[in-house]
Amino acid sequence: MSVYKSLFDIIGPVMVGPSSSHTAGAVRIGLVARSIFGDTPEEVRIVLFGSFAHTYQGHGTDLALISGLLGLPTSSEKIRQAYDLAKEANMKVVIETSDDPTEHANTVDLYLKSSGDRALSLRGVSLGGSTIDITRIDGFDIHLSGENPAILVFYKDQPGIITQVTGVLAKVNINISNMEVSRAGKGARALMLLATDGEIPAQTMEDIGKIGSIHQVIALGALNVEPDFISDSDTKEEYSYDPQITRNN
Repeated sequence: MSVYKSLFDIIGPVMVGPSSSHTAGAVRIGLVARSIFGDTPEEVRIVLFGSFAHTYQGHGTDLALISGLLGLPTSSEKIRQAYDLAKEANMKVVIETSDDPTEHANTVDLYLKSSGDRALSLRGVSLGGSTIDITRIDGFDIHLSGENPAILVFYKDQPGIITQVTGVLAKVNINISNMEVSRAGKGARALMLLATDGEIPAQTMEDIGKIGSIHQVIALGALNVEPDFISDSDTKEEYSYDPQITRNN
């Protein structure tokens, strides 16, 4: 028997598009990627897997991902104009599909680039009802839902770093709701994810950034999505657009 945690699990999010998993979830994956990257990327390569790859045109998954990368919410009527908006923002988009197996059918890899060698790679999974899981960031295995405020700390793996970071948060009474650490190897580059019960002040972010061996600290706000009486639908609406598509099967 299925057990729903909330009314939101049943009725889904406020959104534009026929499917909460293929559209609303995809927007949220794009929004998280944009937040981590910091702004609108100049180049985007989107690789779709599984159900995303097979139905993205009918469900508008590509439009949703691009819209999220541009900072549009799931309820925006502008999602249908995503390619035109990307062109206006000077964001070059390439769409690819892959038959490579993944753990979940609704999986996408995003590769973002901008001038100055700025780059980000990210894997996102849409779990349904707009719920998402970011499972990989720059090669680090992680689980980020976007449901709570969080910070990403990139650092050189060595003893004491985790204690120092959590100590800074404790000083300002910020509670950690979830924590994960992933590293390339002992003493190598590592990523620490800390989800918190509240937003992290700018000064606290600066204090964490001053800790030795820390390369970068990124603050992420919670994704706020209000429920609405819109649920997943099998109806497929064909959108009118002329994207640059490369299929890599």
